[in-house]
Amino acid sequence: MFSFRVSVISRAGLKRRGLATIAPNAARIPVIDFSKFRAARSAEEKKQTANEIVGAFKDSGFIYVSNHGIPAETVQMAFQKVCLFPG
Repeated sequence: MFSFRVSVISRAGLKRRGLATIAPNAARIPVIDFSKFRAARSAEEKKQTANEIVGAFKDSGFIYVSNHGIPAETVQMAFQKVCLFPG
């Protein structure tokens, strides 16, 4: 784990503040294999995948869903549309 500090100038004068602390696995985005959910034959099997998703969001805040069944062309188009947003 590491953190960094920065100097901030305000009306009260120069202050030092810690802006970020990054956990060792901060760059790790969990991969969820959604084919298990799609192939599930019971509510309990689907719930296992759902619990995996919830746990991943709690741990990292992001997930990557693989084997979701969405055509590659649709995914590609979505990424292209995101590039149109300002920011």
